[in-house]
Amino acid sequence: MKKVNDELKFFHHDYASFRDWLCLDIQNVTWQGKYREDFERFWDVFFDEDLTLFEISKRFYYIIDNIHVGPLESWFTWLRDKFICFVFISRDVSIEELASNLHQSERDTSILLRSFFVEVFPQHEAYINEHFTINDILSGNRNVSANQLVTDLGIDLAFSGSHNHEILTSMEVTLYQEWIYFVKKMEKDFRGTSFNISRLKLRDNLSSKMQSLAQIFAFIGVAIFLIWAIEFANRTYEKYLSDKISVYEPQFRWENEGLKFTEETIADQEQIAQFELDIKDIENVDDSENFLGETLEDEERDEVESEVVLTSIDTLPRDISSADREQSSFEEDIKGGGYRDSRYGNTKVYRVMMNSADTNDTRKRLSKLLDLYQVTQVDNVKPGLAVPGGFYYNLYVPRAYLKEFMAQVKGDDSVIIYESRTRTRRNPPGQNKVFIWLKAI
Repeated sequence: MKKVNDELKFFHHDYASFRDWLCLDIQNVTWQGKYREDFERFWDVFFDEDLTLFEISKRFYYIIDNIHVGPLESWFTWLRDKFICFVFISRDVSIEELASNLHQSERDTSILLRSFFVEVFPQHEAYINEHFTINDILSGNRNVSANQLVTDLGIDLAFSGSHNHEILTSMEVTLYQEWIYFVKKMEKDFRGTSFNISRLKLRDNLSSKMQSLAQIFAFIGVAIFLIWAIEFANRTYEKYLSDKISVYEPQFRWENEGLKFTEETIADQEQIAQFELDIKDIENVDDSENFLGETLEDEERDEVESEVVLTSIDTLPRDISSADREQSSFEEDIKGGGYRDSRYGNTKVYRVMMNSADTNDTRKRLSKLLDLYQVTQVDNVKPGLAVPGGFYYNLYVPRAYLKEFMAQVKGDDSVIIYESRTRTRRNPPGQNKVFIWLKAI
């Protein structure tokens, strides 16, 4: 008997003996010999020359851990158990020595051997159960060997490792697609200078994680592409619909963009500086003389008036004798008469005609200008009085701000400013009268 510390090594003739002892049905295993070459490749790679029992055991565990096909995993487990039993019989080693070479517990090794021998010699089951049970390290069954069975039971160990009822001896393992893949993997892993299971497991784990990451990135890439494709298709279809379908949109071509008020800018200041309004020396104007230097006395003059068509009797004045002095709800009290444009007058009055599509915004702008330039109302006519067709302003503008005020009101050329002369009472000192007519369009 060999010592426990001796390493059991195996060579090609040992593997050939094991194959004969196992009685494999090669024809069925290789599907009537069609995949015989693939099976022989596996056998030569796996059972390599000059391997210890522990190295062969590691190879078995490596295959069982990495293969994920149930029938193939069962077949390799069965092949490993048969090889351990073959070593126990052919090398005449004890249970202790066999377990030491396998680097596994003696109890597990004895259980495996007991199951095998009970199937071979069922008539000696009681003896086998007694001598192949190891419960502690002091058990005397640790030294049981195959020759002890021959001596005690008088049996012959020249028997095959398989039985007639076993189906794994003829299992068509080479038909599985994973078989070829795994044979190639074994050729790559087992042919190296050293077989390190930890290193191979680490490599396989890294490879698996890299494949998972690649699948995740591929999924993200496909998702991004699909989102882009859907968005592109939507934009293309939207453009197609916009070209095919005509939707009516109102066109406000009549809107005068020049009437829109904006905040004062440098351009506005330049426009104010360029605005020409003849108000120089207006304080020195003598209303008693006309522009020809003639002195005008107050005298009655007959002037041609335009006819006014009255559409209702209610429009007649209550007293005909005072009709020329009666004021309407839209006029101020002017003490004996209304405003009249006269070529004989010396009092200057400015009239501003404005058109606006949005009178509310225009009125707000005018209100700001009135506050900014200290403009006051004339008599009892409040600025912005609503009249049919628009709004009416009758204002006194300080002469110092008149030019700037008129420029701000004018805004652009669409607003028309008229300069008129009248013979009504003179303007208050330092002020000029300005009429503004804001027409809603």
